[in-house]
Amino acid sequence: MPDRDPDQPGHRRLLRGPAGGALLLVAAMLSVAGCDGGDPRVAVDELNWACGQARCTATFRLTADKRDERLLVLVRAYAGDRVASREVVGEHKERLALGAGQSRRMSVTLETRPTANRVRVIVQRDR
Repeated sequence: MPDRDPDQPGHRRLLRGPAGGALLLVAAMLSVAGCDGGDPRVAVDELNWACGQARCTATFRLTADKRDERLLVLVRAYAGDRVASREVVGEHKERLALGAGQSRRMSVTLETRPTANRVRVIVQRDR
């Protein structure tokens, strides 16, 4: 294997010089970026929803974990009984901020093209 050190079997070879330093820098930057990235730590609880022929309503509670979060909340209505044939027929987007441990109850109404039979709340970190 090219990354193994032939002088010390079982050990990986350390890259030295400018190439090794550049790789270490890139790895460090990715690890720092990864600490802040990813999905927000926000719970979605108490979700209740109902859909009629032209609209859906949903109520739910968002609770932030141990840090402040800037969020993009997507509430999507879907039509279709199977995952393969399911399509988004209505969507509501809202940006908000939650403090550490803070909770917020939300009520949303969204228009739908055909009748929806499923509603989902998606929480993303607002960039």
